Amino acid sequence: MTDQLITDTDEPGSSQPQRRGLGRWAGIGVFVAVALPIVSAYIVFYTGLGMPADTVNQGELLQPARSVDAFSVFGKNGEAISLTGEDPKWRYLVMGDAACSDVCEELLYTTRQVHIRLGEKARRVERVLVTSAPLSTSRQQALQKQHPKMRFASADSQQVSQWLSDTSHANLEMPGVLLVDQRGYAMMVYDNEHSGNQLLKDIKRLLKYSYEQ
Repeated sequence: MTDQLITDTDEPGSSQPQRRGLGRWAGIGVFVAVALPIVSAYIVFYTGLGMPADTVNQGELLQPARSVDAFSVFGKNGEAISLTGEDPKWRYLVMGDAACSDVCEELLYTTRQVHIRLGEKARRVERVLVTSAPLSTSRQQALQKQHPKMRFASADSQQVSQWLSDTSHANLEMPGVLLVDQRGYAMMVYDNEHSGNQLLKDIKRLLKYSYEQ
């Protein structure tokens, strides 16, 4: 009888470490199940590793994505600016020539119409014209009238070429448009072959699945 009582008393106690062990492994399993897809998506997005050739995006992926802090950008008054240190927004960088010629203006028009069609979500997106040299005062004023909510900047074209040299768009033709995410990474490329509807489709999807900060 005594032996039986001792055995009954010991059984629950002996199972507790086992239960704690199972609970620990279950917690680790849940963490891995949640974290693995996020980590995998991060690796694919920012390195292009494992990216399928047939994707739903309308623009061309820049692989790997590039931080815009890797080249110097200057404001309209010649001051150095850091787009990654500003409000976390999606940004269209319209990369133009020194005077923003006709092709550049077409891209400005397309991105402006996309911005307007975003409606209330337009506040989460900004357009920046980046020319290879500062625009003249008269040229900037003329463009400002047509694009009042757009910012002006300049960047050395050789620096930009070097910045893109080991990407999928090493020979990117300018003018062109780079879509920059909220963390300051250029990740999509457009030109005048892409319609406004294509740009709109991409940015709507990205805004839907990204957090407003």
